[in-house]
Amino acid sequence: MDYDDDFYDGPPNSPDEMAIWLSEFMTAADSAAEVYRNHVVTLIANKVYSDFGYEGFCELMVAMDKKAGWISDIIIENSDLDDIMFKKYGTYDHRVIHRARGTDAIQELNQKIWRLRRKYAKAIVDELMAEKEDLEGETPTS
Repeated sequence: MDYDDDFYDGPPNSPDEMAIWLSEFMTAADSAAEVYRNHVVTLIANKVYSDFGYEGFCELMVAMDKKAGWISDIIIENSDLDDIMFKKYGTYDHRVIHRARGTDAIQELNQKIWRLRRKYAKAIVDELMAEKEDLEGETPTS
């Protein structure tokens, strides 16, 4: 639906045109919010890196873990890929980590990690409960 740039008097009147207009409006609003969020997050990450380097990123991850209730881990690092690429192929690719995100292998790794999460979450809780039972069963010695 095209509107004259010089004159616009609100949304259309027909239900079909209104649905199209509303969907375009909502898409634009979502996109604007997403662009703003991405921009702010990028600014913050760049500031943390420029002020504190990789150590700052580690502290940021710990803070994010606490706030979000996560336990994060670094799955693969740029240096892992650099070492293998150099040893096996004798070359270096400064964008290897960015390119790796689009590979089938990284997708497979992520899928396997998600499946293992449930298995090990159960094992972790079972271990914690066993430790709790052991502690409750002990009698204090004085």
